Amino acid sequence: MAKPLQKERENRSAEKKDFTFHPYNITPESAHTSILLLESTESEILCQTLRALTKFSAQEMQNRHVLYNLNALKYILPHIEHPELNIRRFALKALAQLCQLPKGPEQVLANPKNLRTVAFILVKIEDVFVLEFASLVLAELTREPLGCEQLVSANILNSLCSRMKNSLDPDVQKNCLQTLSNLLEDPTCASEVTKNQQFSWPSILALMQSAYLAIQHAALKTVDQLICRYKDQVVQKTFRASTGVLDLCDILESYEFRDVHVQVLGVLRNYVETEENAAHLYQSGCILRLLAYLEMALPAMKPHCLAVLTKISFTANGRDALYQTGTDLVFCHQLLSSNVDLLADAAMGVANMTKLLPAAVRMSDTNIIEALCAILSDDAAVWFYIRMNSLRALAELCRIIPKAAFSLVEPKIFASLRNINKKFKETPIEAQRLAVQCYINLLNYHVSTKAMLNAEFMQELLNILQRIDTLLKIMTCKVLTGLMREDVAKELFTYKKGEEVISNNLRIDHVGFRTALCILISASVTDDGADAYLELGTIHYMVENKQARYVVSAWESALEEIFRHHPSAKFAYTGRLDINDFTKEGFYVQKKLGESFPTIYALAEAPPPHQYPVYISMFHQPAYDVASGIDIKSPYRPSESRLTESESGHFRAIPDDVNLRNYLLRLRLWFGEPAKSMHYIEIEDAHYEIRYRDKCDEVSTSLKQRAQLLGEFVAEQMCGLTQERDCSMPSVNLHVADLMNELNSPLVGLGFIKCGGQLERALLYKVLADRVGLPCALHRGSSAHAWCEIAVPEIDPNEKLDKPLNYPAGLLRVNYVVDLTERPGRLLPLSSPEAQRACARDCAPYTARALPDTCKCEH
Repeated sequence: MAKPLQKERENRSAEKKDFTFHPYNITPESAHTSILLLESTESEILCQTLRALTKFSAQEMQNRHVLYNLNALKYILPHIEHPELNIRRFALKALAQLCQLPKGPEQVLANPKNLRTVAFILVKIEDVFVLEFASLVLAELTREPLGCEQLVSANILNSLCSRMKNSLDPDVQKNCLQTLSNLLEDPTCASEVTKNQQFSWPSILALMQSAYLAIQHAALKTVDQLICRYKDQVVQKTFRASTGVLDLCDILESYEFRDVHVQVLGVLRNYVETEENAAHLYQSGCILRLLAYLEMALPAMKPHCLAVLTKISFTANGRDALYQTGTDLVFCHQLLSSNVDLLADAAMGVANMTKLLPAAVRMSDTNIIEALCAILSDDAAVWFYIRMNSLRALAELCRIIPKAAFSLVEPKIFASLRNINKKFKETPIEAQRLAVQCYINLLNYHVSTKAMLNAEFMQELLNILQRIDTLLKIMTCKVLTGLMREDVAKELFTYKKGEEVISNNLRIDHVGFRTALCILISASVTDDGADAYLELGTIHYMVENKQARYVVSAWESALEEIFRHHPSAKFAYTGRLDINDFTKEGFYVQKKLGESFPTIYALAEAPPPHQYPVYISMFHQPAYDVASGIDIKSPYRPSESRLTESESGHFRAIPDDVNLRNYLLRLRLWFGEPAKSMHYIEIEDAHYEIRYRDKCDEVSTSLKQRAQLLGEFVAEQMCGLTQERDCSMPSVNLHVADLMNELNSPLVGLGFIKCGGQLERALLYKVLADRVGLPCALHRGSSAHAWCEIAVPEIDPNEKLDKPLNYPAGLLRVNYVVDLTERPGRLLPLSSPEAQRACARDCAPYTARALPDTCKCEH
């Protein structure tokens, strides 16, 4: 029985349904028909239709899209100037609703007349509803740059400011503030606003303390936009002259306005960007009020307040103000706070206050270093920006305060800093850079530098050089360069194979990094290091890379520093040794050069048969007697070079050159002690020492006679002054071949050679000249052709000297070529034809990187 009754009820309800059209009850299906009614000429229909459209738009945002897609704006815009007030009200309201769509302002602004019409309505009409909706339309239209431009051209800024200041309707005030804020977003229009005569701070500042939260937010946003115009001096001066900062502090101290405290603190943080504003904040007493607020504020507000104080510390005037108010100690205290949100700004505040020396000294008297390192060691603390700012603070404190640097290098504290680069996979690259910056700052003090002079730390730095980040590598090079002031650092550098790390990095094509590496090479290279660079092929690479030698400013000086420690390599790659280049123990020269210059170890271990000789200068007695197996080291250190020993044991291939030692002894007997006529500083640990002429103060006129005698002596040892031995090239080659067979080694000591040509004589002359204090330069023009040039004071032949005269050593220049073949001992003036023939000036230098098959020079 229930089903028939239910069916009957449904039939009766269907008969009562109303299928007629109601124009003022709009649905998405009937919206098109309702919009067409806007073309009616009857006021009642227009009013009711516009009223219905506003209700339909207010229901949900989707309805506004329906109206926009039906081109409702086209039909609404003509009615905003309708004579009847209600139609005008509803038309403006509907227009404001559609302008809130993303594309709504674009369609209205397509015709400049539309915005101008709304602007004049805001000026002329006093109806409260018309003003509310007209101001809302302008607020929406000026979100577009085109709307700002059209509003400025309408020239109603006076009326806009007046409505904002005098209107009793809070909605009108809010909309006018929003319009003003939109104009300030546009750089061009912003200047028009600030230049307007009606613009004044009191009206805007009064709205900051409005009873309506939306107006407060709008006013604070507008103030923030204005004070961020740091280059607009008019705005900055007028704000400093106003009660702006005091009003902002009043709001902070009012619990009633707690909802806008975050925004107020944001305005203050932006305000103290400049030096003048930071000083003004202090002069107005606001810093003390901020410190008081920091003490009593809710935990959520404290980070925002501390951020303002930290921002003040970025300027010099601000740091002075914070120091006067004791805020630097507040930063230190906050580092110990349990509030994690305060750590980042507190650490940055400490870092900035360190730039003020009195504040840095005062902070260093606290346990600030321990607190910062505790934050670094806390794995629960985030890197950005708590631990990062702690690192910045550490770096600044170590840079300026010795006490802080000494505290940081204490083992337990220093470990927290070093772990950043030890555990580099777990740390951001910015933290690694800041840690290395701490190392750089620690180099300012001897105590902290000494703490870094250990093998483990040296290995850490070399490991950093093998990472990817180029800037980090450059900073690490700076640390290593600073450490190289200590000799022990150079030994540790070589011990940890630092030359190999540099050699690998030198291949990276980066000008800044290569410059840093070259500076490090210049600071760190030693005799052992120069041997390592030669063995690794670094010297060859640096010589051949002509582009890098041109682009990298320090490239050439680094190469020269290596050559200074390895004269053998310099002679091989440049074909010359200047008067300031000294042949050290173990100086060696290949008779036949190849594409690259090998190490002495590679040459000594070369298997027989030995085709080309290697001339070597060895004055010291061997430290090991092969026949007896007894170590016969002298009381002096055996050698400065690594020639006498190697990792695998002693080199048996290097002969004991007794003859060369006897040559030097004879010359010393003839010439006497060089120190009598020249002031030299001797090497303490060498029996047959080199007397470094670059350390002498003056030289004597007796050098010329010594140069002649030395030339005669060399020729006598190599061939005899009367040419009793055949010293033609075939004879020399045969003699040297016999020596190699006899010694069972390609290494031939210069003292073993009794039949020498131009190369052999020039080498012996240079080696002996360096040890008897004679300024001598060595040049090589071909595989067998070489000559020596000397620098001696000129003597007037007509002047008779009772005793030798002394001259400043630094003024010497080469002025003679030594004749070692035709008339041994003769000194040929450098510009004479005889000297030109002896030097073969037209022949290119014979070097390891240029190998002509035949010499094409003209003799």
